[in-house]
Amino acid sequence: RPFQAPHFTQFVVPWIEPFSGPIYTTLDHSLQQQVEQLVRNNLTRLESSHVSNAAVVVLDNATGGILAYVGSADFNDQKNNGQVDGVRALRQPGSALKPFVYALGLEERKITPATLLADEDTFFEGGFRPRNYDESYHGLVSVRGALACSYNIPAVKVAEEMGTTRLLDFLHQAGIQSLSKTADFYGLGLALGNGEVRLLELTNAYATLARGGIFKSIKLAGNPRILLPGKEKRILSAQTAYLVTHILMDNEARS
Repeated sequence: RPFQAPHFTQFVVPWIEPFSGPIYTTLDHSLQQQVEQLVRNNLTRLESSHVSNAAVVVLDNATGGILAYVGSADFNDQKNNGQVDGVRALRQPGSALKPFVYALGLEERKITPATLLADEDTFFEGGFRPRNYDESYHGLVSVRGALACSYNIPAVKVAEEMGTTRLLDFLHQAGIQSLSKTADFYGLGLALGNGEVRLLELTNAYATLARGGIFKSIKLAGNPRILLPGKEKRILSAQTAYLVTHILMDNEARS
């Protein structure tokens, strides 16, 4: 039999075993093929940079259903660990957690998009001294500009204002349960992605922003209806979700 979408198949089998009869998953076969081709194309483009593998998951924002699931470029590629499922593997997310740092600050009214933050050489508790990716400082920057340009120091300052415990709790509410250590273990570096997360969880957290702040469980099948554990709930106001997504799409701020 054909072994299509192999990592998704491996992932979904334990969840469908209790059911009898045909199972109709949420996977979109046409989109799955397109994404698999995109992965191969991009790896060819990045070959000179020694990038050997990639993973992609696509969720339906409205329903939480998995539409495409590519755990690696080639399941049978032993040289590049093709059978490792990159969608569920633990990896450091880097700056991908910053929108949630700012979202929490906006939600608790500690900041607005116009709040000015000092992007300057700063020592935080425990001697933590983050640097920006471009190895420079930019003085007073707005929250909008700091997030759009992904500056590190302002993000850590907002995380410090919230407290790492509160930030970690909020990330758990957004479904990122793989951050299983204590707040003290991660420290303020949590804002810069020093904890390991799963791509599937991270993508669903972004879908929560796209839904206007409503967390939904990830959906595996529509008939019978199979959902991963989790309860639908609002974790952000619609206003906060709008502000964060508006900043992320603001090319002018990013320039």
